[in-house]
Amino acid sequence: VWSAKKNTGSSAYFAAGRSIKGWQNGLAVAGDYMSAASFLGISGMIAFFGYDGFMYSVGFLVAYLTVLFVVAEPLRNAGKYTMADLLAYRLKARPVRAAASVSTLTVSTFYMVAQMSGAGLLVNMLLKEDYPWISQNVAIAGVGALMIVYVIFGGMHGTTWVQIVKAVLLMGATILLSFLVLQKFGFSFSAFFDAIASHQYTDAKTGMEVTRNFLDPGMKFGMDVSKWGPLDLISLGLALVLGTAGLPHVLVRFYTVPDAKTARVSVVWAMVIIGVFYILTTFLGFGALTLVRPQEILGFNENMSAPELAHVLGGDIFFAFISAVAFATILAVVAGLTISASTSFAHDFYSNVLKHGKEVSQEKEVKVARIAAFVVGGMSIILAILLKEIN
Repeated sequence: VWSAKKNTGSSAYFAAGRSIKGWQNGLAVAGDYMSAASFLGISGMIAFFGYDGFMYSVGFLVAYLTVLFVVAEPLRNAGKYTMADLLAYRLKARPVRAAASVSTLTVSTFYMVAQMSGAGLLVNMLLKEDYPWISQNVAIAGVGALMIVYVIFGGMHGTTWVQIVKAVLLMGATILLSFLVLQKFGFSFSAFFDAIASHQYTDAKTGMEVTRNFLDPGMKFGMDVSKWGPLDLISLGLALVLGTAGLPHVLVRFYTVPDAKTARVSVVWAMVIIGVFYILTTFLGFGALTLVRPQEILGFNENMSAPELAHVLGGDIFFAFISAVAFATILAVVAGLTISASTSFAHDFYSNVLKHGKEVSQEKEVKVARIAAFVVGGMSIILAILLKEIN
């Protein structure tokens, strides 16, 4: 309601009136970027695949250098609300805006599907005993509906503050979890990594006791080309390092600041926060490996490694807190995806393709964006329910 009062025009709704400060936007960018895939997924990857899983953390972090040195300044200088504004300077406006809009809607929708499926799993896991009627489908629909309403009324200003609060909560939770993990090893890095290098567990397939060094590469990608070929690894590396520079919900954040200098400041803030976070995923993932399941390596859902670690270290209350932070993480990212998709449709496709670039009132453009948010959110809910079994 507070944010809705500030949405007095298209600039306010799409770009928060370009009034966001550098440090605020840095927190919001970090909150937008550190998704459930980062907090839950990478922690699980490290817990199950060791060194190979940590390579995802490295890739996600390095990707932001591309944004810092290549994308942020020209994007803010040349654009208005979307990436297509920059492309339209060099290419034919209508075709490139149509292509950019379709690309943004596609990326945002499928990104939202993964996030909402994770939210459904998380909510269902937390509440299924006390509220058995809350199935994963109901949880997915609830998350989607909540974010649709929030984006329709709150716009970019509301989305920004959701992402800022989420970034603070997530960093606090990650630092606390890492502290508790190291405490278990007497704050000795040597003891911590020794436990990882000689970890014993019961193999789920053979039932035999196995000792493995989880710091060795190859547990996911293999040590020869028969498992992951050179082209597979090159493709993965390019996607990790360059993919961030094409994520619409990240790029749209640079339009919320007043100038290019502030955009650069916000990227530096985001780099520091994101860098610390991805370094700390080492302790979350390897902590889950060594503390949560000393006997059975496949004893629980891979994506629930961080919440399970919190349960072991702090009991039910800490487990609930970490799960709530993970839920807030999903909500913030879904909000960012929804606003970027609706902005692209209203500004690029409706105003500049369907209307051939003719003057469209700000009220009409915002109305179209709100309708687009409803449609994209609804499609994402349906797809997330249909595809929830696909990890």
